Amino acid sequence: MERTTVDVVVDQTILGSETEADISEWLVEEGSQVNQGQALAELETSKVQVEVTAPTAGVITLLAAQGDVIEPGAVIARIA
Repeated sequence: MERTTVDVVVDQTILGSETEADISEWLVEEGSQVNQGQALAELETSKVQVEVTAPTAGVITLLAAQGDVIEPGAVIARIA
């Protein structure tokens, strides 16, 4: 049975009125098991720091590095 992969996407609702954010810290390690709703990363904008949470459970693959600048719609990880 093939596992479905789910993209972890930074959407505009996470960033609010900001147009970009930095990944200030990954809270999980590459290849680790994550649970739905678990905090994965902290993003920092010029106004606020927010958390990105897992949309599903599975094993995470990180696609962006700590310190990367990301925009709304960016895929920062995949969960399989």
